[in-house]
Amino acid sequence: MSTVKLKRLRINQYRNVRPGTELHFDDGVNLVLGQNGSGKTTLLSLLSAVSRSVFEELSQEEFDLEYVLTSGSFTVLAQVSHRRRLDPAAVDPAGNARLWDSDYTVHIKDSSTGQECAIVSGPVGEGQSRGRVPLVMDWSFIAATLSNRGDSFGVLRNDLFAAASAYRFDESLECFAAMTGRKASLKSAATPPPAYTSWRSSRGTSVTEGAYVPAELSRALHQSFREPGEDPALNDAGKPLASQMAVALGVKTVSIIPNQRARLHSPHENSFRVEGFTFEVTRGEGQTVHHDLLSYGQKRLLAFFYYLAVNPSIVIADELVNGLHHSWIKSCMDAIGDRQAFLTSQNPLLFDYVEFDSIEQVEARFITCKSEHVDGAEQLVWQNMPREDAARFYEAYTDEIEQVGEILITRGLW
Repeated sequence: MSTVKLKRLRINQYRNVRPGTELHFDDGVNLVLGQNGSGKTTLLSLLSAVSRSVFEELSQEEFDLEYVLTSGSFTVLAQVSHRRRLDPAAVDPAGNARLWDSDYTVHIKDSSTGQECAIVSGPVGEGQSRGRVPLVMDWSFIAATLSNRGDSFGVLRNDLFAAASAYRFDESLECFAAMTGRKASLKSAATPPPAYTSWRSSRGTSVTEGAYVPAELSRALHQSFREPGEDPALNDAGKPLASQMAVALGVKTVSIIPNQRARLHSPHENSFRVEGFTFEVTRGEGQTVHHDLLSYGQKRLLAFFYYLAVNPSIVIADELVNGLHHSWIKSCMDAIGDRQAFLTSQNPLLFDYVEFDSIEQVEARFITCKSEHVDGAEQLVWQNMPREDAARFYEAYTDEIEQVGEILITRGLW
């Protein structure tokens, strides 16, 4: 499993967030608290963007961010900004209008050796050769830079690629739509695209593409399609995920069936494309139910376990408990395992599945979101729980008299 963790985020400029906001995160579960309209979903979407280092949805916005990712002994410091040009008449060497200036710097440090390496840095404008950076951080370029630095850098490279799947698990059924191959009803910067995987081989070269498909399922499909005349099959690769889904739902079995959309097998070219999956649930009495006929809560539970299969490192979930029975909430929290998680919930039941070992951990694990008016304008104020509040919370928590949600509410912390 990938060991990538998001350690810190500093926001110098982003929408109406207070400039200079700096957040520090726990390696385990982080809880985002706040009333409606305080920017919780906005924060989760931003956390998804920096975890994935993908800022394409912010291409028409100005921002200035600094964030730190760690993997094993490696620390990755990324600084990225995107600003509208003051001179709208400027053009790049190719003659294209340069409407924005984008700058980025990435430093990697190995704490075990003290080695520090600046991987990429410099200005990038629209229309230039790497004009998609930093709107999509160029980990491919970084990977090439790391390729000659030994196996440990290769692990780091793979971990960074794995973190690129850290989409936001939404509060409704957008992720459910994505895993079944359908577009989201509401486009969001952090919502996963419809799941697909494809492979094409022609004249000795092959091209593999895909999005929002668990790596083990993608590998199994690619292997299955290489044999002419065979139907696509997941074989044993899909059994662990299907078994986890069945246990969580309390049903006999869950079957995962790839939706084949196109296939070609000829002497000159082989290709296939799968767009999402069909999920069939078999109950104890033997009745099989198609995924579209499941309840709202069942759909969300299936979608969350699929989401975890896609994301080996960082979990970002908005209102996780929506539609879930308390036993299902426990199953979800247990399934998160060693992943770092960022969770919101208006239901205090979620908080009882999180433990605290110190005041410092309370400070790191709680992020409070508020909306204030400054000079007549709304400003979002995000911060780790202040030390004094964390101490009051931890004192009550160690007394073991009140539930976590009760402590937060009765002491005015939520």
